[in-house]
Amino acid sequence: MDTIYDGYFILSNKEDGLYIKLFPSKNKGKDIELNDVLFALENNNITDYDKDLIIDKLRDLEEVCDFKISDSNVEAADETMDINVSMDKLYVYIRFSPPVGDGKKLTSEAIVKELQGRNIEFGIDYEKIDLIVKNKKYNRDIIVARGLKPVKGKDGEIEYLFETQKKIKPHMNKDGTVDYHKLNLITNVKDGDALARLIKEEEGIAGKNVYGQEVPPPKVKAKKLYFGKNTKVRDNTLYAIKDGQVKIDDGKVIVLDYLEIPGNVDNSTGDIDFFGTVLIRGNVLTGYNVKAKGDVEVSGVVEGAHIIADGNIVLHRGIQGMDRGIIEAKGNVMAKYIENSKVTAGGCIHSDAILHSDVSCKGNILVDGKKGLISGGTVRSGIEVSAKVIGSHMGTVTVIDVGIDPTYIDEYNELQKNIKQLTKEEVKLSQIITLLNKKKRISGELSKEKKEMLISATRSKIFVNNKLTSYQKKYNEMVDNIDNKNTGKVKVIGNIYPGVRVSIGNVKYYVRKDIKYCVLYQDGADIKIASYS
Repeated sequence: MDTIYDGYFILSNKEDGLYIKLFPSKNKGKDIELNDVLFALENNNITDYDKDLIIDKLRDLEEVCDFKISDSNVEAADETMDINVSMDKLYVYIRFSPPVGDGKKLTSEAIVKELQGRNIEFGIDYEKIDLIVKNKKYNRDIIVARGLKPVKGKDGEIEYLFETQKKIKPHMNKDGTVDYHKLNLITNVKDGDALARLIKEEEGIAGKNVYGQEVPPPKVKAKKLYFGKNTKVRDNTLYAIKDGQVKIDDGKVIVLDYLEIPGNVDNSTGDIDFFGTVLIRGNVLTGYNVKAKGDVEVSGVVEGAHIIADGNIVLHRGIQGMDRGIIEAKGNVMAKYIENSKVTAGGCIHSDAILHSDVSCKGNILVDGKKGLISGGTVRSGIEVSAKVIGSHMGTVTVIDVGIDPTYIDEYNELQKNIKQLTKEEVKLSQIITLLNKKKRISGELSKEKKEMLISATRSKIFVNNKLTSYQKKYNEMVDNIDNKNTGKVKVIGNIYPGVRVSIGNVKYYVRKDIKYCVLYQDGADIKIASYS
């Protein structure tokens, strides 16, 4: 970054009169003010100056210029110096003001003496002071002393000795099918395994300011190794005291036990609500609920059931929801197929087929395997949807939304609904207030009951208006955010058929003919189609 220099001027006496030397500003520095020049002249009792000439020179000042402005001479005034110390007391700046006429210039010794007179004793750059005395620059800040900055220490930290975030990478077989048995979802630990280690904090090194005072380093933060369920701490290391699954919960390392259901979730088990990972070897029948703080893995078929997990959900044989099935995961969802169901995920969704379902997630939606089909229903992804086939040759209505977090859209729609409702309330309250005020003007006075009604309606309207203003502000912000979302993509390895509607951000595209091997993306106000590669 270029240094900013303010403009300045020097008055000097010569044989034929008074001269002024103008130095222009640089890099958007402050220009010389005419009033400053006039004040300097009049302050030195110079009245016979050429004001018009000065104005002309200042107007077109681009380079240093020296010219006569008066037949008179000025009295000498010595060069002066301002001293400024930074707020942190680690830097000293000086700024010279030029002498007037035959005034004396400051020497290195005088500058150092002035600094020491201000109790500035540490970090003075004597060589630099000698250099600037030989080559004076006026009206600019020059660093002539530097303190010693303190050295920051190192905060304590926790080193985790296990994979804290699992990445799901299902095995792809040679025939194109996905093997959902090889997921490695669970981090298993045994009694005595080391899970985390505490690294102690390191103190910093003190510095020194220009007054010679010690500057303490920033305080370092100590870390504490908190132990949770089924763990213990010994010698700054956290160990498991039970076999199970290790996770981080609210900053604590815990070991969760497994809950394994050997058969179906049915009337022999009732609903499942477990603080851990649930492994179901059979089916989950219609009407039953499964809730887990960890992951849920179902070896059989899920019918019209409701499964909720704070982690991932894996359905090895998929879900036939019969318009009743609901799957909710804060992590990822992997299912052999999804049919007539509602599925939401905080991460990604991976399936062989999605049919007539409401599917949404913050991450990517990947539909591959043998079928790789999305047909019917609504599929929403915060990032990208990728499939072999979308829609059908029968023109099945299929909605694909990408580029915006579905939960954000749900919040947006709810806000829109609330604004509409509040607007109706505001209109109704306004009508009541208008009617009561009209009645008051006609009759001169309202009954006690009507007065209370008017007061209540007025208060309610103020409350509704305030709430409506707040909602409208948030709504406008959300609209702006939606308008700026244009990075989503839809990738089709095979065919996308008529009947499919694609939305990327706030731009919609209706497929009207078969398209093969393509990528749909937003370009400005349009959705463009490129070849899949």
